[in-house]
Amino acid sequence: MNEFTEHSPENKKELFNLRHSSLRTTIERGFGILMSRFRSINGKSFWSYETQVDVVLTCCIIHNHIMGVDPYDFLIKEICSESEPIRRTINLSQREEREENKEWITKREMIASTIWNDYNTKRN
Repeated sequence: MNEFTEHSPENKKELFNLRHSSLRTTIERGFGILMSRFRSINGKSFWSYETQVDVVLTCCIIHNHIMGVDPYDFLIKEICSESEPIRRTINLSQREEREENKEWITKREMIASTIWNDYNTKRN
């Protein structure tokens, strides 16, 4: 993974934030493609949560089928030709961080440690 062009992360928090941001961008781009292709999922839904999950999964299946039939689909060309996706960062205040659920903080810390250790193992 060529994720560090100018400088490498110096600690596990930087590495976690970099990978988290990259993953979020990818997921947002995926939903953008789905919402462009299937207008019914773009906007406020009137379906129950369970139905919404089924609709999104169905849209993913249909989209993947279309990509299998026509990998050069106009929609993918249009979206992929756009400029670099907008990267957003969220800065939480110290008070907001303290108010986060401690269980999630522990889980995030565990994930950050794991990817940091893996990163250092592969680097050496």
